[in-house]
Order: sequence, then C-alpha cells, then structure tokens
Amino acid sequence: CVSSFYNVNNGNHIQIARTDTRKMSSSFASLLPEAFRRPSNVDWCEANYVYSPWIAEAWNTASSVPMTGVAFLGLYHARQALLWESRWFWAWMMLAVVGVGSALFHATLLHVFQAADELPMLYCNLVFVYLMVEEKAVPKKWRAGGETNENAVLRTSRRAWLVPLLVSVGLSQTFMYFAYPSVYEVFMGSYVTVIAWLIWRSVKLAWYSDDSTLLQKTLVRITLTCYGGASALWVFENAVCGVHGEENGGWAMQVAHLHAVWHTGACCGTYHFIQFCAARRGGALGLDVRSGGGENWYSPLFVKHGLVKGKGKHLPKRE
Repeated sequence: CVSSFYNVNNGNHIQIARTDTRKMSSSFASLLPEAFRRPSNVDWCEANYVYSPWIAEAWNTASSVPMTGVAFLGLYHARQALLWESRWFWAWMMLAVVGVGSALFHATLLHVFQAADELPMLYCNLVFVYLMVEEKAVPKKWRAGGETNENAVLRTSRRAWLVPLLVSVGLSQTFMYFAYPSVYEVFMGSYVTVIAWLIWRSVKLAWYSDDSTLLQKTLVRITLTCYGGASALWVFENAVCGVHGEENGGWAMQVAHLHAVWHTGACCGTYHFIQFCAARRGGALGLDVRSGGGENWYSPLFVKHGLVKGKGKHLPKRE
C-alpha cells in the first residue's frame, strides 16, 4: 500500500509512505496462535496426560474448579447477610477468576493460561489489601444519604489515593510478568510479598487490636491453618520436584498430589480470610456481627451483619 499526495504545482504524485499491509496482517494474525502454542514455564509433580489426552494435570485441574464454586457461595452469603458493598463483589469474583484460570492452566500447561492463573492471584491480593486498609472507611451509601451509626468507628476514606496506587502496583506487576516471562521467581516475589503483609496485618488485628473479637480470632486461625499448612506442602513439593518437570520427584511425588492439596488449602484459607475482613468491616460499621453456618464441612462458617449491636435484628434482604 503506497500513501501519496498530489502536488498541484507540477502535477506529480509524491510518495510519503509505504506499508505492506499484508505482512502486518500476517504478523498480527500469528500472535494469537503463537500465544496458544507456547508452553508454560512451570510443570508440577503430577504426571501429565495420565487420565485423559486432553487434560495435562487432572488432579490439579479438578482441585481448581471448587474455588469458583466457593467464590459464588461466598458472594451469595455476602448478598444475603452483609451490608452490601461493591468490595465484596470484587473479592469473591477475583477468587472465582483465579479458580477458572487455575483450571485452564493445569489442564493445558500453556503460558497464556499460566498468565490467566497467576496474574489474577496477584490482583486478588491487591483487592485484599484494599479490604484491610479501607475497613473503617465511611460507606458510599452513608456518605450520599447522610446516614450514620453511633456505634461506628469510621474515618475518611483513603480511596482517592489507595485505588490509583493499587492499580499502579497491578500494572507494574503485569509489566514485570510479561517482561520476564521465563523467570518464575518474578511472579513468586510479587505474590509472597503481599501475602506476607496480609498475614502480618491479619494477626495484628485479630490478636493485638482493641476491637478484636473471638470470631475474628477463629477466622484467622482457620485461615492460617488452611493456608499455612497447604503452603508448607507446596514448598516441600517444589523442593523435591522443582518446577520444570514431573519426573524429578519420582512416582511417590506424582501420586501424592500435593499441589492439589495446596489448591484445597488455599481455597479454604482465602474463603475464611474474606469472612474475617467481613467481620472486621461489620465491627467498624458498628453492626451486630454474628456467625452462620459451620455445622458441617459442606456448610462453612460465614459472617452476618446485624442492624445494631445487641439488638438481634438482622439487615433486610438487599435489592
């Protein structure tokens, strides 16, 4: 394709640019297939394609799926039992996205789906940072309607600078992830740094703050037990197998499926962490914070927000 303009003085056409649009179209068209051909830069202990020629790591894939179900369960309880705020939507939906991305990654062991697993994990942690830092912010509905609660312990929202900061961190993490795609440690460094802060902050609030409650301590204990125990197994598996091939661990590690256990523990820990944030938020809003569920394994503990402390009256169903 030749771009030109007409010179009115001498009647000549003058060429100003030449672009081979066919070559450009070809290069752009090749990007997507190439992205779906590139293998991931990690491969876990589980033997590949044992149960199906279409699923690389069957156990790791199957153990990822419940994360999405648990996320929708948490979202349902949040809509029914909490003072509804958009923060709960983002927290539970990011966990759901992690579950989908993780299942696709382990099913295919392709780099494009590795990114769909690991990047949402980083973004999920940033949402959790927001939950903790903004636990005492005045709700948007209260600001708009002039509502208040004499039992509330609130302060001016930090959203004006916190959200841009977290978005900037997320963009930086994304840039680093793709700038160094072959270095798994880039992802791990970003992930572990935020996780360490979340753990420190949770322990501090649950045991060393004046407004701590027994329910908060219980939720953090469950979080640390599930997440900490699963993480220990994950570290052990990586120490034995490495992250570049299942053959390094031998048959014993291949049948142990410790990465699948990690998925289960991480899901359990994340679920109870979000419930802990809900308990903290309810206390800051001056609400009557109660617990529901917990009678059996298929009815996990969840938090309820009541209208006023000590009144025993619960919030009506939100629209």
